[in-house]
Order: sequence, then structure tokens, then C-alpha cells
Amino acid sequence: MSTLSKTTCFALTAFACTSFATAQNDECATASVAVVGAALFDTTTATLSPEIWPCAGGGGPDLWYTYTAPISGQTTISTCGSSYDTALEVFTGTCGALVPLQCNDDTCNFQSSVAFAATMGVTYTFRIGGYMGASGPGTFVIDDGRPRLDPVSGNYYQLVGSPGITWDQARLDAEATSFMGIQGRLVTITSQQENDFVESLGDIGNAWLGGFQNLSSPNYSEPGGGWEWITGEPFNYTNWLPGEPNNTGGFPSEDFLEMLSPAQFGGPVWNDAHPMEHPRGYIIEFADGAIGTNYCSANPNSTGATGSMSASGSVSIGLNNFTIEASDLPLSQFGIFVTSLDQGFVPNGGGSSNGNICLGGVIGRFFLQSQIVTSGSTGEFSLALPLNSFPQGNGFVAVMPGETWNFQAWHRDNVGLGSNFTDGLSVTFQ
Repeated sequence: MSTLSKTTCFALTAFACTSFATAQNDECATASVAVVGAALFDTTTATLSPEIWPCAGGGGPDLWYTYTAPISGQTTISTCGSSYDTALEVFTGTCGALVPLQCNDDTCNFQSSVAFAATMGVTYTFRIGGYMGASGPGTFVIDDGRPRLDPVSGNYYQLVGSPGITWDQARLDAEATSFMGIQGRLVTITSQQENDFVESLGDIGNAWLGGFQNLSSPNYSEPGGGWEWITGEPFNYTNWLPGEPNNTGGFPSEDFLEMLSPAQFGGPVWNDAHPMEHPRGYIIEFADGAIGTNYCSANPNSTGATGSMSASGSVSIGLNNFTIEASDLPLSQFGIFVTSLDQGFVPNGGGSSNGNICLGGVIGRFFLQSQIVTSGSTGEFSLALPLNSFPQGNGFVAVMPGETWNFQAWHRDNVGLGSNFTDGLSVTFQ
């Protein structure tokens, strides 16, 4: 595979993607400083250092680096995706008194990866070489376990190793993760730049992405029809391995998207897979991209704040994973969500409310016993909505692709007429 381009390295400056001069760090005493992120290396003109290689068949020309841990926690250094048979060794101590910590030859095909419990402020020394005299160019990645920022998209990404995990469980686990107050989700890749950045996270082979084949889509056909992102973003950019998707591999169906090993397949390419085909983990994206558009003003409630609507999950009808939320509410008050295909504005509506009704036309109430919610001690409540059963008139309807639904929350309050409304939220489903 090709190594990271100069353009990609420029985009990764926040994580110090740099190319070190091989002559400068050819020995331990002249080691270059490495930081979290991706960096290029090339051992073609390096020499073999005198330190013994316990895992590399005598070793090959090597380059030396130091890394000072910014936090305590599991840290991984890998050369996965490099162009030759690498070897990698990590030490504690200083040059002349090095203490071997981890040594690895083959983890990701013929490339190397080591994992160790780093301590904040401690400096570790590592060298990259080759097996039995091998040399060449490559990329190493240092991952300290924290999500990494892509300065182009402004989103954070995290590779999670979890052998045997299904796509559905990976989706749930990703959505149960948060970083800097942003809820995670399986990654959705919409450009070549984003695809390349995801590759730089490390050994991403057989990691689940946030793509799936919607068997209920009007565009569904095997093997290439009905593919969607969990967010409802257009599934325009693709990076399939040639011949994929093909719905083959000894399983009855391959309806979920994974990324294959760059080292094995010549790049970070995609494959359709069965949940139990060969899962090894998943990639989380922390994107501060809200679902839906807020509209219509709310009146202050007894807290002095105005109730606000939001949503999480996915706008894809095929996933049926959509949750509506209301926040900035008075504590321990019950309420319900209401919905309509139409917007409107009725000030101080509802007969006995201080709030504004932001819906028009036929208004449905999520009013089943299990759907009545309470704000509790947080001043928030939420409800997972069944997309095949929205209340309308005297019955229920299924949400259809392309429809825009509007939502609001009514809640009890402690002052005035005793109730209020949040603002409105407009959501278009896919």
C-alpha cells in the first residue's frame, strides 16, 4: 500500500504526522521525538544498531524514537500498513541502560504492534527495524487510547478492538460512548480524506463502519442496492474492494459494512460482511452533528429556562433507532411528546398552558402508558419512538422515507397555568 501522502500529513499536523530524517535518529543516542498520531519513516538508508533484537531474527536497519506519555493508560505503537516486514521494540530506561518492555515482529500480517501500560510523564524509547535484514518505508502510529481529532472534519475518531463483536452490538456500544460531551456512533465515511484519516488510526482491518444494507429500502437489491449510513447521510462516496459488495463468503447474507486491512488489500477498502464473518472491532466517530432543526420559540418555564428539543440515534427508517429528547425542564414533572407533519404557531395554546404550540394540522400524542415520561432530577426526559407507529388522528401510521415530521414536548410546570411546551424540532427521515 502507499504510505501517507504529504497532503495527508499536513492535515494531521495536530497529531504530528512528520517524516524524520533517517540519518539523524539512526542510533538510540540521537532518537527523534515522537508524539501521538501518525508519522512516516524510512529505514532504507539506516544501519543496524548493536542492541540485540529478540523478536526479529537478528533484526534489520533501525530508527530510534522517544515518546513521553501525556496521560496514563494503555498505549499502542504500530507499523500496520507499512510496505515491508517490520519489527518493533519498546524500552524503558535510557540509552546504555535500556530495559526491554515489548518486542513484536508480526501482528498485522508482516507488520508490528506493541501495547503497554504507559505512565503519564514517563519517557519510553522505541525502535523500528525489519525482520532478518528487511528495510523500507512505512508509517507508524502512536495511540494513547483517546479519540483523535481530524482537523479537516473537526470530528474525533476512535478505533476499538473487540474480537467477535457483531455489527448491532458495535452500534449500541458506540452510541453508549461519549467524548467531550459528544455522543459517539459508528463512523460514517463520506470522502477520500476521511477514509485516509480513519486508516491512520492504526490496525483497522475488519473493523465495523456505520454502513448497512436496508432490506426495506425501495432501492434494495443484492448485492449493491439499499446501502445506507446510520445517520441518513447520502451514501455517495464508496471505497469498495474491487468485486465488492458481492454477498458471498459462505454466509446467508452480508448486510453490514467493514473496513479491510490496508496492508493485506492495498489500502483501506470496504467489504460487505456477515455479523459473524470475521469481526475484530469497530470505529467510533464523535461528530457534533445534531439531528433535525429547531424552530419556533418556547416561553420560559418555572426554572427561567426555555425547554429545548433534540434527537439522537438515526434518521434511517431501516434501523428504527430514533430517540426524541427534551431538556431544560422543571424537575420531577411528567410530560408527553407530540408530533405532526405540519408546523404551526399558537401562542399560549393547549387550553391551559403557558407555552406555544409549534405544530399544525393533525397532531398526534405519544400517550400510551409506557410513553408518559418524567423529567426526574435532571430536568430532562426522552423516548425511543417506534418509526412504524406514529399516532395520527384515530390511528397510527408508519414514517415513510423523505417525510419531515415535527416534534414538541408538553410538560407540567409549577407556575401559572401549570404546564408549558418546549420549542419545536423538525426531522426529515431517510
